[in-house]
Amino acid sequence: MRHQAVLLVAILSCPFGALRLQAQPSTDEQLAAQYYRNGDYAKAVMYYQRLYDKRPGTYFYEQLFKSYVALKDYDQAERLVKDVMKHDRDPRYPIDLGSLFRQMGEDEKADQQFDKVIRSIGDDANQVRQVAAAFTRNNEMDRALEAYQRGKKLIHDGYSFDYEIANLYAAKGDVPAMIAAYMDLLEVNEGYILSIQNGLSRYLDFTTANEVTEALRTELLRRIQREPDRSIFTEMLIWLYIQQKDLNGAFVQARALDKRFGEGGTRLMELAAIALSNKDYDMAAKCYGYVVGLGQDDAMYTKARIGQVKANYAKLTAAADPAAEAVTDLRDQYTQVLDELGRTTETWSLMEDMAHLQAYYLNDLAAATDLLQAAIDLPGLGAEDQGQLKLELGDVYLFNGNVWDASLLYSQVDLDFKYDPLGHEARLRNAKVSFYTGDFLWCKAQLDVLKASTSKLIANDAMELSLLISDNIGLDSNSAPLQHFARAELLIFQHRYDTALVVLDSLDQEFPMSTLGDDILYQRYRIAKARHQFTEAAGYLQKIVDLYPLDILVDNALYEMGILYEEDLDDPMKAQETYQKLLFDHPGSIFVPEARARFRHLRGDNDEPLPNEMHPDEGQP
Repeated sequence: MRHQAVLLVAILSCPFGALRLQAQPSTDEQLAAQYYRNGDYAKAVMYYQRLYDKRPGTYFYEQLFKSYVALKDYDQAERLVKDVMKHDRDPRYPIDLGSLFRQMGEDEKADQQFDKVIRSIGDDANQVRQVAAAFTRNNEMDRALEAYQRGKKLIHDGYSFDYEIANLYAAKGDVPAMIAAYMDLLEVNEGYILSIQNGLSRYLDFTTANEVTEALRTELLRRIQREPDRSIFTEMLIWLYIQQKDLNGAFVQARALDKRFGEGGTRLMELAAIALSNKDYDMAAKCYGYVVGLGQDDAMYTKARIGQVKANYAKLTAAADPAAEAVTDLRDQYTQVLDELGRTTETWSLMEDMAHLQAYYLNDLAAATDLLQAAIDLPGLGAEDQGQLKLELGDVYLFNGNVWDASLLYSQVDLDFKYDPLGHEARLRNAKVSFYTGDFLWCKAQLDVLKASTSKLIANDAMELSLLISDNIGLDSNSAPLQHFARAELLIFQHRYDTALVVLDSLDQEFPMSTLGDDILYQRYRIAKARHQFTEAAGYLQKIVDLYPLDILVDNALYEMGILYEEDLDDPMKAQETYQKLLFDHPGSIFVPEARARFRHLRGDNDEPLPNEMHPDEGQP
């Protein structure tokens, strides 16, 4: 015991120990806070008064003042604030006094007090902000605005206060005034454009046409007409059109800016990228076409020429069953562009695209093979680009049924990029070749290595296929169902969907008790989606969720179903429900981060926590 006492004395005597003990809240503080939280303000006053007497400061003053007000003990509250005002010139105290008069029903005295504070504002930006902040804390928004407006008149050295004014108008719900304040700020300082866009995004709903967004558009057009030589308001108008997904309106304004200021198509190239991300391939091609029209001397010409044909490629490959004429026309476009720009390290991706058209859409496998080999042999081509082309060539071999040639190319890339995601992708494709040919044990050995891949998607795919094999080639299992299933997967890869469906049907009929039920449904979903039969595709995924809720593919099914409802079936509410089920029921899924982002986007905000992000003490909704 004596040793413990000596140790305690030593701890208390050292500065660090003293600071730690001093930093901890006292019993009086804890009791005061507890009584205040419980609404027992009389007891809270008793403790806060004692604390304030010992250590007069802002926090204990605030708590004591609020406790007096809650008790309607206005005399004591007034005495407290007036006592502080004798030795502290902070504007918060006279504003607290005015607020107290307001609560006492003495509005005239409150206004007189507030007027006095407003008149005391000088040409000090910090003082302006202090006064406005104090008014805001007391819910006197109009007075806070008055403080900022006075500051604008008195201070002319770069302090406009328009950003703060705009936020106050937003808090009051006066969106038109908020818009005008933001535009005033932009007129003074263009560097605020991102902050203004973020502010507008918090308060405006761009998903539907409404009076507020129309007010913003009208205000922008008015400012453009007033100052036609400035680009900033046109940039804002372009941004507005993009938020509303009116890319044609954005194109018109971007083109006008480009012509007026001779920007060389830079803004149109940016808009083309946005159009591609929104799957508006025609608009992307239109933007690229405008830049191409500027002529070959333009710095962006080559990129625009490549982008133009790639936009057309994206449109065609997104279609379920493009017309043969459209495919040959696009192939001819690729030939024309490659002849013009040359087959170089700058255009290798065009050669890859054209080979894909030849193999998968025109069934000209020989031409596709020759073109990809020519791209691989381009002088100066980077090793990684070469590896990507070899994977594509391996896919063409596999599409043509040359499984061993495909495996050889995959193995080359695997060896060249052994510790790189590209090498892991090659090993995964090679493992699938073994799966298609029925060499399940070797396939599983490769997959088990890939489970440790740095790429989460590759690791997840490897794990799923490995488990599929484990579940179906046990000691007492018949591997015949898995062989049928592997054959169907290869047929799907080769786009031979009708034959694949026949194999899947026979699998259901011949092996009704197999453990492949959810996997068969997932392959049926893939075929239906490839054919743009989206309702049918969603139905197959729903069956996986309903019939196989504990199997490994259920989180894949929920994620893919959410995307179907969001992007293809135009049912955002159903998409939200589906993503939320994934977040609730499968919080460890690899798809959670993307599902969370999509859910938040559909919900229309990025701030509120999702259900599975709540603190355990907050309970479930």
